[in-house]
Amino acid sequence: MSNGVLIFKGMQIGILPGDFTISLNENGEQDPKLILSTAYNVVPLWLKIGHDNLKLAKNASSEISEKWSDDADIQKELLLKELAPAMQVFVSCGIALDALYDTVRPYSKLTQQEIEAWRTNKTSRAKQIIEVLRRTHKLKGDTLKSFEGCVGQVIKHRDLAVHPSTELKNSCSRPDIPVGVDWKFSAYRFSNAEWCLNNTVNMIVYLYENKSGVAEVDNSLANIIDALEELKVVKRNA
Repeated sequence: MSNGVLIFKGMQIGILPGDFTISLNENGEQDPKLILSTAYNVVPLWLKIGHDNLKLAKNASSEISEKWSDDADIQKELLLKELAPAMQVFVSCGIALDALYDTVRPYSKLTQQEIEAWRTNKTSRAKQIIEVLRRTHKLKGDTLKSFEGCVGQVIKHRDLAVHPSTELKNSCSRPDIPVGVDWKFSAYRFSNAEWCLNNTVNMIVYLYENKSGVAEVDNSLANIIDALEELKVVKRNA
């Protein structure tokens, strides 16, 4: 027997048509029945995953500084320990931006013809996300350029992580180690993962603080911030 519904901060709650009924039981007494429906936005959850992995990447980065040696096996172990969580930060933030796009797109006044044109022209996901946010929040000037740069880098490195290429690329250097490494160990390191998560969260906070004027969009962003606060990813000033 259910003892109610577990409600999280930021969760949408409602009653679907036909889910609240009142009937008479065998004793002639009213017997109300209510089915509560919910919708949990996954944007905050993906950012929580990124947040937790950033901590792991930070610890691994510290170990690189503290435990680096001339032993190649130790070098590999240290770098791999940082690579996995740092890569996950980019993947998580990229998925969070995808989920945000799906949340606000219905209110961006995109036409079906424009969507079809995107498909025909193979418009990048980053450009699609930016265009939707530009429309809902009237982004322009330096703010728009900042969003373009941030979203572009996050989605680019998300895609490079989940659609890997075996194409040969020049090895890269890192300021914290004395050997050349595969480009992934340079791109997906703690400092870049920290930039990724901070900027993704900051963009969402900006959208929350600078209202779109569309109730559904503003409510969704408020719910996302509420959930991020409960997940201890952000902390609002009292």
